[in-house]
Amino acid sequence: MAQVEVRILRKAKEVERVTRPVHFVDGKPYVKYKRRLWPLANGGEVRLDGAEALGAEEEDGHDPVSEFQVVPPALIEWDESQRRVIDAPAEERLLVGAGPGTGKTAVACGRVSQLIDQYGLEPSRVWLISFTRTAVQEIRDRIAAYLEDASAAYAVKIATLDSHAWTIHSGFDEGTRLLGSYEENIGHVLQLVRQDVDVADYLEGVEHLIVDEAQDIVGTRADLVVELVRKMSSSCGVTVFADEAQAIYGFADAKEIRSDQIADAPQPPFPSRIRSGTAGPFRECELTEVHRTSSSQLLTIFSDTRRKVLTAAGKGEDKLAEIRDQIISLAHGEAPAIDGAALAKLEDTFVLYRRRSDVLLTSSILAQNGVAHRVRMSGLPVCLAPWIGAALSGHANADLDRERFMELWDENVRGTALATCGAGEAWTRLVRIGGRTDAVLDMRLLRQRLGRKQPPAEVCDTAVGVGGPIVGTIHASKGREADTVHLMLPDTQGAHLDQDEEARVVFVGATRGRAKLLVGRGYRQHAGRVDVSGRVFCLQTRRDSPRAQFEIGRDTDIDAEGLAGRHLFASTEAVWEGQRRILGIADEPAALVAVCDRDVDFLYRLSEDGSGRCLAVLSRSVNNDLFFVANALQAKLGGGRRRPPDVLRHLHVRGVRTVVLPPDAPEGELLHEPWRSSGIMMAPLVLGYTTSFFPLIGKRQGR
Repeated sequence: MAQVEVRILRKAKEVERVTRPVHFVDGKPYVKYKRRLWPLANGGEVRLDGAEALGAEEEDGHDPVSEFQVVPPALIEWDESQRRVIDAPAEERLLVGAGPGTGKTAVACGRVSQLIDQYGLEPSRVWLISFTRTAVQEIRDRIAAYLEDASAAYAVKIATLDSHAWTIHSGFDEGTRLLGSYEENIGHVLQLVRQDVDVADYLEGVEHLIVDEAQDIVGTRADLVVELVRKMSSSCGVTVFADEAQAIYGFADAKEIRSDQIADAPQPPFPSRIRSGTAGPFRECELTEVHRTSSSQLLTIFSDTRRKVLTAAGKGEDKLAEIRDQIISLAHGEAPAIDGAALAKLEDTFVLYRRRSDVLLTSSILAQNGVAHRVRMSGLPVCLAPWIGAALSGHANADLDRERFMELWDENVRGTALATCGAGEAWTRLVRIGGRTDAVLDMRLLRQRLGRKQPPAEVCDTAVGVGGPIVGTIHASKGREADTVHLMLPDTQGAHLDQDEEARVVFVGATRGRAKLLVGRGYRQHAGRVDVSGRVFCLQTRRDSPRAQFEIGRDTDIDAEGLAGRHLFASTEAVWEGQRRILGIADEPAALVAVCDRDVDFLYRLSEDGSGRCLAVLSRSVNNDLFFVANALQAKLGGGRRRPPDVLRHLHVRGVRTVVLPPDAPEGELLHEPWRSSGIMMAPLVLGYTTSFFPLIGKRQGR
């Protein structure tokens, strides 16, 4: 695809000069700029105020334009260490050390494209194990951008280890079903790989395996990957990418990892198993050049501080303090206070905390000040694209053809804030997930795949919110980068910390930035967690006013029944009224209040502050957790038993999402029509860290 240098013009003045591939729509040349297609004028100009962009892809249904420029790996200026990995023989087995900013993801994708285009490997016989779901789509897009035939990227088996394991489990065990913990199911697959002859034959067909973030694959998962490698043909190549300086999880899991969860007893990760020879002979090499930043201060952190992180702490050594001091001394300054004004206009910025409670408190402060921001951490709802629910919630038929989808799009999505992609791209994505043919969707299949706990990443957003800086945990930022990072270090270290583990966490946070690192402090709050759900709370134990601050907005807080349940909403029209309003607040701030309804099992009804219109009903899990907090207050203060508050205030809408029930889900029988048949509805993305008074049982709340 031809590349051209393009002058970006606004009011006839050049604002930027970029190089872009040329795309043709109806025979006319377009280039992509700021995620939209603009007509190319005079062979090399884009006029932002004199032309109409098509959107994120061709509106007539042509293939979507990749997020990444289409450049064959042979034409990219790889550094020498990267080129050695990409061009290594297909059958070679490599353990690649890849520090932050060395282009690990790009090299992994370049390696796949070389294996397919230059060495002739069958795409479906190339496997790539990604640590998290959110990385899968980015990796596939990059591979598509590098391949001569972009469609081959969808044949490459790219998935988390749990997803790969489930494929083996479901394909070779007739009685397969997901039972017990993730660890127990991984253990079952491990036994299949070791003992089942058919599984061994299946693995013999793999031609190359790529493993990403191998330092975080430990325990039973490391055992499984070792066994997979053993069962693959001796001619099957393996490329393993790892950075032990970024090993911040005590285990690997397909779901996003809880923001502060660490294993009690660290186990040898997969790279250590490789070095011990348990997976056969490997050659070690290293990506040596940092490409993420040109800042001399950040380069020192990426290199010198990393070497210190990789050195085990000696007896009596305060390694964490030393790493923190180095990072503070090399930072570009102090992070501003979270008062809203300093962050209001920042977009490509991360504000990172070690603790979930600090993220919640910062988000609450920003929301109170009307500052747009996004939140990224584990435990939040899956942000399934809202255009799905807007277009399909009322469609109860078994099939949906392309023409009818376009009508639904025009009626409900086009021209609204929900149109985050074009209609053609939206249809293409849905067909990939649940298409019977290119022209017809199988709604049952679509619901089955979208209704999973972990639906396809290509129709999910990675952060809650619709704009502004991203506030999140260090753990959830791993593998991501931004121009500016505000690293908010914990105010207190706490007792019994693993010095090596915490030093790695701080290092990961400090290496997310491309241009600037500012260092600040977290909060002095001592938060607890509800045992089962992990909901964060903080007790305020004044005897005259026993209160607690607690999290609202976890992934189980609003379910399908709370959006369209027959015993919660008096009529179909009452549900439609709430659904229409949810669509209306997709891109605007809205403050919500949750009021306990004594007539429906004391569940909390969500409505806009000052309005009686019910948008949703919080699930029973919220009540259960609030009783847990009430009991914690009683244990701290003594006296009579306490109960949850009557009203929960200071809840904020951070966007909307789609909720999909799988076909045959028992909850479907509890819903009004048409949601009982369609299984698709809209939900507000609610987030709050609200403080409330917990009255004594038997007494009305008086404050």
